[in-house]
Amino acid sequence: MEMISLSQAQLTSPVMNAYRHVVDGMDGRDRKSGMDDALSSLAPIDRFYVSERAAALARPTLIAHRTEAQIANRMGDYFDQFFARDPVVRALENATEGGTTVVLRIAPEDIEQPEYRKDFFERSAIIERISFVERLKDKWFILNVARRAPSPRFTEEEIQSLATFSRLLFPLAAQKNASEQLNYRKGHLTVQQLEERFAHEFPALSPRERQVCARTVVGMTSEATALDLGVGIGSVQTYRKRAFHRLEICSAFQLAHLILH
Repeated sequence: MEMISLSQAQLTSPVMNAYRHVVDGMDGRDRKSGMDDALSSLAPIDRFYVSERAAALARPTLIAHRTEAQIANRMGDYFDQFFARDPVVRALENATEGGTTVVLRIAPEDIEQPEYRKDFFERSAIIERISFVERLKDKWFILNVARRAPSPRFTEEEIQSLATFSRLLFPLAAQKNASEQLNYRKGHLTVQQLEERFAHEFPALSPRERQVCARTVVGMTSEATALDLGVGIGSVQTYRKRAFHRLEICSAFQLAHLILH
């Protein structure tokens, strides 16, 4: 078992392409397939699930997943009987707010509880599970990916790509869920549609400011926006600051309310 913390994202074209799959599929109907396509483009994966927790040890809310039917049917058993002994608890406890992703590599032999190891790892021939954990304000997010034999274990390059992807994914999921809970989002709007809405409703914004605002609303980070637009992170932050000043707001939450309400 190995646990490390990553604070630097290595944005690459494959990671950004995977991220766009998810952005395009965040309307709910295509969320699972979009996530599946995104992860599969970064590494061969046999099982995954993305979850959100209101507290480190709280019962999770599944955002998207792909797993065997027998495992999906036993997720309640997992939480009630095995979760407290899962090594991922260590990662959750070590996740601190501040942009650091905790990465935990788990092999079947790292699972001490025999029944859990047999039912969730050995019967499915899982050779390794990687957990990516990050805390965003009052929420904990986890991306778990697993691979079966006879495939080899995850490479360092695959783990780095998945870690960077998770750092882009979690803020997007948090923004999406907040919008849904407050009923701000009326139908699925693409980034291009949001740009058009900003242009129509707030003509004082420059083209770059509209582009940055649209990507902020869908939850893209400054790093993701910079790579998507081909500009520097500092430029993205400047465009956002100028737009917020013109719109007389001070947060991404207010921006989403302004354009989606």
